[in-house]
Amino acid sequence: MTANADTLTETIVLELSDVTGVDPLDLPPLYDAVDVDALQQLFDRGNDVEVEFAVAGCDVIVRGRDDVTATPTSGRTPATLRAEGESDAAAPTGFQD
Repeated sequence: MTANADTLTETIVLELSDVTGVDPLDLPPLYDAVDVDALQQLFDRGNDVEVEFAVAGCDVIVRGRDDVTATPTSGRTPATLRAEGESDAAAPTGFQD
């Protein structure tokens, strides 16, 4: 879980960046996967819910403003591919450059 984010959206993006090894500015727009305004309102109201969605080759679970988990759907992110000496092009990111 990534700390020091000002908004829920920022928390999600920073978590995705940490997990995938992709710069936050190079990730696909979060709004393509989830209504970020509705998600923010849901948690701003103190609802005790869990929201799941997929983006950037990851399954994301949001349980609260500071409780976001991103897990690669295939276990292989651009960062792990680089460590294995493979091309990022093989990474299942779910988005195109």
